[in-house]
Amino acid sequence: MLSPGLLTLWTRQAMQGARAQDDELVGEITGRLADQGDALDLLAACRVMAHEARRALLTLYGGPDVDRGEAWVLDQLGDAAHDPARLFAARLVTAYANGDHDHVTALVAAAAGASPVERAESLRSLVTYAAELTARAALD
Repeated sequence: MLSPGLLTLWTRQAMQGARAQDDELVGEITGRLADQGDALDLLAACRVMAHEARRALLTLYGGPDVDRGEAWVLDQLGDAAHDPARLFAARLVTAYANGDHDHVTALVAAAAGASPVERAESLRSLVTYAAELTARAALD
């Protein structure tokens, strides 16, 4: 388990690197998180990244009307349908945006059980996806 300070620092650096489109920094930091973090560290980092994506989604589209049974759904996945890491990111953000914390935890637990390379790629896709949504929201 990483110290809270180190986990916060690395999560923040990954997000800043993704916003700056610094692929080298993002790869380095997500690799460290994947190699040295445990499942709870991954869950914390993923929740922070998903929260950022959720804020961008709300800016871009407004929220679903939960009183009418509306929810966020996966739509127009494009290349993500054939990219497990990108699909992980889209599924996690969708679950988080819908407040389905059990699903978020299950997705992260599955990623934690994957190889370090697969974990790192999943984290990289999630932080990149959040940064892409944030950039789109800033233009809106």
